[in-house]
Amino acid sequence: VVGLYNAASAGNVPPFDGLEAALLDHAADVLAASLDRQLERARTLRGGLVDPLTGWNSPRYLQARLGEEIARAQREGNSVSCLVADVDRLQAVNDELGYAAGDRVLQELAARIEAQVRASDTAARIGGDAFAVVLPGTDAPRAAPLAHRILSAVRSGPVDTGGGQLRDLRVSIGIATCRPQPGVDRKGVADQLVADAVAALHRAKRAGGDRFELPTG
Repeated sequence: VVGLYNAASAGNVPPFDGLEAALLDHAADVLAASLDRQLERARTLRGGLVDPLTGWNSPRYLQARLGEEIARAQREGNSVSCLVADVDRLQAVNDELGYAAGDRVLQELAARIEAQVRASDTAARIGGDAFAVVLPGTDAPRAAPLAHRILSAVRSGPVDTGGGQLRDLRVSIGIATCRPQPGVDRKGVADQLVADAVAALHRAKRAGGDRFELPTG
């Protein structure tokens, strides 16, 4: 139920009829049309902020939340970290089992990662087989246990791809962190934080995958 419209006569007043009934019907039509517009607006908004395959947040939503967390870190003098995970050898799954199987892998991976993140964290699919998690109030050493848990969860069992069992699902993870100073450009900080996490991810890939890398320096 998304709406309720109720009209009643009081005491001994007869039930609505004639002009009164027509006016009430018209009012109900106006309210229903208004509600339809609001629901359509909500669907449109949600459609731009949610990844349809995994149900995770979209890159657009991640950017908005990252900006908010950087602003909060500036106010409170805290760190904020970003973790980026990417499936190892997903293209081989697509080539051998088909893209539908690859989609099943991504859905299962999203579920396994989501089971490990905190309620205060923000997770998003940022494109292809890449996923990001924003960790407010967290520096790189404290983000490392989450990376460990994600790696273990991803390895925890086979994935039913609909065309067979994938028994060797692995990911690589990059972690970056910052402690933004008051007055700095938040968007610039956000973009650099994600770029640093992606650079750490690439180091993990070059090292053979199935591992995570912390920031350098």
